[in-house]
Amino acid sequence: MSGAKRLVAIPMKDPRDAKTRLGLALTPDQRGKLALSLFRATVARLREAVEGLETRVDLAVVSSSPIIRDVAETMGLSVIDDGCAPTLSLAVEAAANRALEQGYEALCVLPGDLADPDPVDLAWLLDQPVEGGRAVICPAKDLGTNALMVPLPCPFAFAYGAKSTIRHRRAAEAAGLMPVMMPLGSLRIDIDTVEDLHHLPSGHLRRPRRETAQ
Repeated sequence: MSGAKRLVAIPMKDPRDAKTRLGLALTPDQRGKLALSLFRATVARLREAVEGLETRVDLAVVSSSPIIRDVAETMGLSVIDDGCAPTLSLAVEAAANRALEQGYEALCVLPGDLADPDPVDLAWLLDQPVEGGRAVICPAKDLGTNALMVPLPCPFAFAYGAKSTIRHRRAAEAAGLMPVMMPLGSLRIDIDTVEDLHHLPSGHLRRPRRETAQ
């Protein structure tokens, strides 16, 4: 168990710009509603996960979207403005800088579009020690990075994108950290493509496909 005060940061796009790869299956309105539904579900699971931890864990959303800011404030979340960062890596860098300024000793980055995160898996992740030069990485099914927990200040540059698990592991090693790989089952799936939709629990989408014109 770790005593380091840590922040969980959830980067979020404006719902109107979210889930564009689902455009063949969902309308823009459905995509926005899905993004918000997944975000709310992830936050609820995180809150359940941290209840039993002795480690102090705070939650924040990282976004420049007024819609996301309003939703987050309604949910009692802190908001970190990413300054309209053009990439996820730069948004996470902004979150890391803010977390360090606020005295956090570790940052955990989680996507807001996990299909069905298990609070047990989340608690196990968040209870991992990062003292002593460790970085914790949870790979996605496609080798993206679905969770990344690092000490602050983080000694390497964030490198999100295709197969970013490999880049983050190499960057951590090059920076002198020991990467700890945690392939947690419920954190492997995020909703990015039409094929991912069958991983959704019931309730996220009422009408999952576009109506075909007759």
